[in-house]
Amino acid sequence: MSNIKKITKWISLITILSLIILTAVFHFTQILSLPSGVHICKTSPISENEIRLLLDTTAFNPKTNKRVIHQENFKEILFLIKRAKDFIYLDFFLWNNFQGSTSEDYRKVSLELATALINKKKTHPKIKILVLTDPINRIYGKMEPQFFHHLVDAGIVVVFTDLSYLVDSHLIYSIPGQIINEYLSKVPLLKRLLEKPIFPNLINQDSSKISLKQLSQILFFKANHRKLIIANTLDNQWKMIVTSFNPSDSSSAHSNCGLLVSGKIVKIALSAELAGIEWSAKNPKNILNNKQGEVNKLLFYLRNYIERESFKQKTFQQKRKTTVTWLTEGAIKDRLLEMLDKTKKKDEVRIAMFYLSDRRVIQGIKKAVLRGANVRIILDANRDAFGHTKNGIPNRPVAAELIRLKKIGKTNISIRWADTRGEQFHHKAICIVNLITQKYQFMCGSANWTRRNIADLNLEANLLVEGAPEVSKRFIEYFDRAWNNKDGLNYTVDYNTVAEKGWNLWWKTFIYYLQEKTGTNTF
Repeated sequence: MSNIKKITKWISLITILSLIILTAVFHFTQILSLPSGVHICKTSPISENEIRLLLDTTAFNPKTNKRVIHQENFKEILFLIKRAKDFIYLDFFLWNNFQGSTSEDYRKVSLELATALINKKKTHPKIKILVLTDPINRIYGKMEPQFFHHLVDAGIVVVFTDLSYLVDSHLIYSIPGQIINEYLSKVPLLKRLLEKPIFPNLINQDSSKISLKQLSQILFFKANHRKLIIANTLDNQWKMIVTSFNPSDSSSAHSNCGLLVSGKIVKIALSAELAGIEWSAKNPKNILNNKQGEVNKLLFYLRNYIERESFKQKTFQQKRKTTVTWLTEGAIKDRLLEMLDKTKKKDEVRIAMFYLSDRRVIQGIKKAVLRGANVRIILDANRDAFGHTKNGIPNRPVAAELIRLKKIGKTNISIRWADTRGEQFHHKAICIVNLITQKYQFMCGSANWTRRNIADLNLEANLLVEGAPEVSKRFIEYFDRAWNNKDGLNYTVDYNTVAEKGWNLWWKTFIYYLQEKTGTNTF
């Protein structure tokens, strides 16, 4: 009997070790083969006149008991479409009319965007319009909103990102998920079972049920999380908006931040973006209505267009050198850590963030505080997600960790929570300023500061602007207004209002660490 127990133990041990090794090898192999257009850091000189900060702000008016919403990102997106001349390129993560579990009547931004593009194509039939989006908008099957088909009918090409090219972030689920999708789904009998819609729709509860195959795709938690639009305009300028805004109805009340830029950096970004189109379009199933020939024509057209265009740097009388950097995926993390590592005493660091969980970034913030930089952070409380109530992970345990620096006498860090009422504080921004040394750094875009977002897992896009005081000053004005709840509006609440303590903090901290390391999370 004892021999049987020993054999069982050895078999169990070997099985566990084999799974660990197999998972590690599989994950490492994926990392070695990142697709083109990923992890890019390219800088271009720019005039401050070619940069605009776009802010979407949501506050609560206690007198009227209503939200006060001011939005610039979507307004400028629609205006850019209106002013476009030869082409429009869009890459947005969430672009749908899914309501989640809430009954709130949101603005129909998804349809507004689709309608604007269709109208543009009708009035300017020769304009080229290319769309890249995430397969979450078709719930990893064929359940996309009808307006996508209307886009195609109007002559607009729609491509869904092929997420199989991306590294799996969910270390535990990675191998069984691949087995379901790559092998079992090819067996005829199993294929029918896997594609039978029997599960509740986790993404759009108003829709029909989903299949095991769709569910298995959801559990990978992969995404093309980028949010941007590029066009050349009637005055022959190349313009781009890189933002945290999603044209999703249930996201329409969120606070967001974006940058509108023009010049050579737009060409750099478009070249990188087209790489994603190229490898996604290799599988015709990723092209709505299988218009592979149209995709190839558009790629050829845009590649040639990029080569034809020359960007002579305009001469401006500026007191300082201003640059803009196109950052994607892990390159965002590299530059962010560099920015934090170079902070000094009297540097003013302002962070507005939806998700903060990456361990190296957290350590970078701590070190900045220890060096004497004044750090202020506004965080989303992570309690609202499309009608669902969340548990505060990761921001609440992370905030508790950072605020503990006060216990060792570091009073130069402060945290407040966004006072959200069903919407999200969806910013992903950092501003570092030192008036003495004339340092002005501002970065924003699609990337949350999590392992999934800035470790070459999700597709992400940010812009970093340096030497642009007016951009930084405008963000500071907004940040300080929100911090101090100016104009009789409630933007934020004190740290202790939401802070976790005791047992709740302990178990949430444990879950946060576990999820961040293994990828078993949605942040």
